[in-house]
Amino acid sequence: MSAEKVDDSAHLHTTMRFHAALTLAACLAPAAAIFEDDAYHIDFHYALLGLPKHEATFFQKPYAGSKASLLYSISQNQTIGAVNPKDGALVWRQHFSTAPLGQGHLRSGSEQDTIVSAVGDRIAAWSSSDGRLVWESSVNGAVVEDLEILEQEDGMTINEAKDAIVLISGGVQGVKRLDGKTGQTKWTFEDTRYVCPPYTVRPGLTIR
Repeated sequence: MSAEKVDDSAHLHTTMRFHAALTLAACLAPAAAIFEDDAYHIDFHYALLGLPKHEATFFQKPYAGSKASLLYSISQNQTIGAVNPKDGALVWRQHFSTAPLGQGHLRSGSEQDTIVSAVGDRIAAWSSSDGRLVWESSVNGAVVEDLEILEQEDGMTINEAKDAIVLISGGVQGVKRLDGKTGQTKWTFEDTRYVCPPYTVRPGLTIR
């Protein structure tokens, strides 16, 4: 067999494993949160995610120095979780017991050990490795329309916990900046010119 055919076969095998992980995530039924002790064990009653949202599904290393990445996603039923792409095993999941208004968003910053979600009026940071809640914030009376992680400030890459920028609508239209370590609001810009914001937050956000 030629080297070219071997490379093509390896690429096809990797692609099939990736799609198998997503397919398995979409098919299994809901269950309780699974944490580190249960990682890499598959059972018929373990749900993964439901149907993942393409725009909120990504690979990331769970912590600095990790040799492997996990697959993170938020599903259409607002379940957040991490999947081992090697075998489709559930590493952890978090599910919102009530059906909040608005769409679900999930983002991560480069070289971070947390991921940040926004569903309805709730923004939360989760440990990438085990899914434990790091901090939580809310925009009472409003709904999060978009969410991004601040990668740079004043042209310099941020090396510590990176802040979250959220676009909100509803009771208040505007933008909030949340501290990456605590979730506390650093500043809020309210825009009263529009009934609904006509814009989104740009990925790879930089503030000067």
